[in-house]
Amino acid sequence: MIFAKDVDFHTPPATADFRWAETSYFPFAIPEAGISGAIYFVFRPKLGVVMSDITIFDRISRHWEGQSYIDNQQHLPCPEKLSKFSLPNGISLEVINGPQDYRIDYVGIDDTEAHFEFRGIMPPQDINDPAQDPLTRRKLQQSGGGGVWDGAFAGHFEMTARSRGELILRGKRYPIDCLGTMDHSWGPRAERDNTNAVWLQGHFGDDLVIHALSSLDPRVPDSIGPLWHGYVLKDGRVRGLVSGRGRTERQGVFVAGQQVSLTDEDGDTYEMTGTAVNWGPWAPYPSVAYYQSLTRWNLNGRIGYGPYQEVISRSYSTRHRLAD
Repeated sequence: MIFAKDVDFHTPPATADFRWAETSYFPFAIPEAGISGAIYFVFRPKLGVVMSDITIFDRISRHWEGQSYIDNQQHLPCPEKLSKFSLPNGISLEVINGPQDYRIDYVGIDDTEAHFEFRGIMPPQDINDPAQDPLTRRKLQQSGGGGVWDGAFAGHFEMTARSRGELILRGKRYPIDCLGTMDHSWGPRAERDNTNAVWLQGHFGDDLVIHALSSLDPRVPDSIGPLWHGYVLKDGRVRGLVSGRGRTERQGVFVAGQQVSLTDEDGDTYEMTGTAVNWGPWAPYPSVAYYQSLTRWNLNGRIGYGPYQEVISRSYSTRHRLAD
């Protein structure tokens, strides 16, 4: 279960080394303009630094620098607390009502700014709480323990929220009024030989949101799964996912579309097809490549939007020569 105190730093064990990290991710989207973006932090309190990344996508590009805006800074001074801070790159964050409501302001370069509130429409979902996550519960019953993903998710929660505010992108103003799913993680996070994964959401309205985290083997590029974690927010009620698989349609690393089937703990199945609105590689820290798109999802004729990310370890890619 997640409490208000979990928005702030978690004291690492005395034996934790410099790899201990806390991360926070706040996405936003303007689907009618083909724009999506993310504000992402990797805090390393043992080293006294934080990585802050603001990337805005607006097209399909095989190059990170082909997107509309990037401000990635790897070694900013780490703040003393996460509930309210400002960084030298022009970003500030304040928790209005922890752990659900946040205010983010950013003034960058090239006449680019973002100002929005991120207000939860559900309680935070604790990935490691068997009372909230049926796959964690099953794993505890079968093997007696173990994390859902890797050590970086020793502590982790996600929450879908309504974002409202404004984006100024190179002088042009766009209203922000969208659903997004944030997350916060804490644990040891290495920068070599990371785990591959798929992360996706379909935001169809306040009454229906689908979120999933699954395994990915890049050597089987048309296959997604099996499922590690996820939930469906339906009519104000959160139900954990229990299974899921999918397939992709791609040209090399570019994922043009997906077919995904997910089943919740009530036995309801959700069959979605997706099409990339924008797409590109994203590298908030150098050891992984996030191949990310804003995806237009179709669920039995109902249209929603959300990110589709393939998180691929660069160590894995070079080991298997996947870039060739």
